[in-house]
Amino acid sequence: MLTDPDQFAEKKHLIEAAIAVYHDDPSALTTQAICDVARTDRLTFASYFDEPEDALRAFYRIVFDQYHLLRLSTEGHDQFSFEERLATFLYILIDALSEQRAFVQATFDTSIRREAAFREQIRTELQRLLREDTIPTTNRFITRQGPVVTLFTEAVLRILRFWLHDDSPQQQATTALIDKLVGFTADLVTFRGVQRGADLAWYATKVDVLGLSRLPVLGWWFKT
Repeated sequence: MLTDPDQFAEKKHLIEAAIAVYHDDPSALTTQAICDVARTDRLTFASYFDEPEDALRAFYRIVFDQYHLLRLSTEGHDQFSFEERLATFLYILIDALSEQRAFVQATFDTSIRREAAFREQIRTELQRLLREDTIPTTNRFITRQGPVVTLFTEAVLRILRFWLHDDSPQQQATTALIDKLVGFTADLVTFRGVQRGADLAWYATKVDVLGLSRLPVLGWWFKT
């Protein structure tokens, strides 16, 4: 985790330069081209990356560094409830990805994102949140189980896929879906998830983000 603000800014600048080169002409992606756009030297580039493609993949990792920098600088974050911490993570993640939305749209289903271990990083952050002391001890035993974390990881990825194509004003549909997921998850970790779970399932079916409409029984029930 990169927590030094100066190093973060320098690395992010190189990543943005790499993305700019990639957008102009993917075949022209070289170390020198990136350095020219970033107006820096190859030695600086080499202090962060081995190959030009590493700078592209790094975008899907630096968004988590950005999250932690903002989390650590947020006054009172240590006093946040689980619901507030989860919402903070999801909204900062969306905001960070939004800075390069066109790049994410172009590369989300490519090796650039997959080789960055983006899914695994989401899982790691969710594991950390689901094991914090804001959750009752008994509940933590349940939320630390692999299938539970996997379920939430897939839900976050589905929301991100929905966001990629969300053309509602200011992505309001994505915001509404995140709020539903946060509320449902907070209820679940305190054993209050039944009503909110149905609420989330109904909304998710309407936007077809969780694929429930393709299940013959659930799809019919939530559409009625």
